[in-house]
Amino acid sequence: MNRLFVVRIRGTVGVRKNIKDTLDMLKLSKVSSCVVIDDRDSYVGMLKKSKDYITYGEASPEIIKKLILKWGRLPGNERISEAYVKEKIGLDIDEFVQAVMNFEHEIAELGIKDIFHIHPPRKGYKNIKRGFGQGGSLGNRGTEINALLERMI
Repeated sequence: MNRLFVVRIRGTVGVRKNIKDTLDMLKLSKVSSCVVIDDRDSYVGMLKKSKDYITYGEASPEIIKKLILKWGRLPGNERISEAYVKEKIGLDIDEFVQAVMNFEHEIAELGIKDIFHIHPPRKGYKNIKRGFGQGGSLGNRGTEINALLERMI
């Protein structure tokens, strides 16, 4: 199994109720929100169903680390530090991210939400009405999702 980044690209105006419910189940309530999931069959079915509103691809450990340190928030809107990860989990941040990639730990164990509300990408999306294979921004990107998230962090 692999970890996947899922980023919501489009809003919900005029969206069918079943697709809107699927986006809610993925915890993607706002545009430019990102979640880290695995590639179980149930998640893959949800991704295929909502592919016209999201983009997704394979996660890299470097981007997960950046997301946690930059956008991970504790209650009270306090940022996550490397010392906090060491104190809470007992692992260095790099070891924790590797454990997350190997499914030994989850991001929620830090006491933060597993959803990240991030900025829209610098220089924008290419086209939010076409699939990634057609020169747009929607659907499966594979490893190219890391480049998009780099622009969003």
